[in-house]
Amino acid sequence: MKISYELNPPKILDGVFDYARLNYDIIRFYDRVALIRELADNIHLTDSVLGIPRVSNIYLARELKIKSRCSMRVRDRNLLALLQSVTDAILAEIDGLLIVKGDEPKDRSIDSGLKPSMVVKTLNQLGFGKKIKLFLSISCNFKKEEIEKKIDAEPYGFITQTISSLNDLIVINDIAKSNGIKVIPCIMIPSEKNKSSAQTIGLDWSSYENDPYSFIKAAHDICGEILMTSPRSFDDGLEMLKRLKG
Repeated sequence: MKISYELNPPKILDGVFDYARLNYDIIRFYDRVALIRELADNIHLTDSVLGIPRVSNIYLARELKIKSRCSMRVRDRNLLALLQSVTDAILAEIDGLLIVKGDEPKDRSIDSGLKPSMVVKTLNQLGFGKKIKLFLSISCNFKKEEIEKKIDAEPYGFITQTISSLNDLIVINDIAKSNGIKVIPCIMIPSEKNKSSAQTIGLDWSSYENDPYSFIKAAHDICGEILMTSPRSFDDGLEMLKRLKG
């Protein structure tokens, strides 16, 4: 069973910059990686989720020296900065990049105006897609024109936003597969600690909360790989990883 596991890099700021605290959090991050590296086939590192500045995921992926994928925000980068970051990812031998718009930062900094689909299309035209897998995010409630733009960008694959319906996943996978595009469904582990995260993104996990194991297995059977996320409970995510890999 092929499983990617999502991790958030440590926060850079907790009010003010604290170097000692940052080092402690980085060591704790590495400890978590050590616990899952034999259980996950790929570690997916996010890029400053919720607009909160975090340690560079490309830097961490380079240090981990294991198969990794990174998200990359376009909201905060112009094309020059994006080309530098993508090149850094290639030199670090990162497996793939999920190009996303990114949440608005709390400081309301200037939006570059770049769109993920446009960026992936440009990167492919410039030849970067030959050296690194480029992914786009896709909603389970997508509109026809939305998926057409994403398909036109010719990404290596789609990574879904957190799913709650296998029927929606089947539709996405059928469309993507007919266009030679891979789909990786993202699934949040239902737990008490993750409830606030689910509420924040409007995720209703009632269809699978009583049997997440079977739901994950079914999603894997459809797509051949899944991305697990457990943003507020590493222990719950680790427990499910052990069960799936057991």
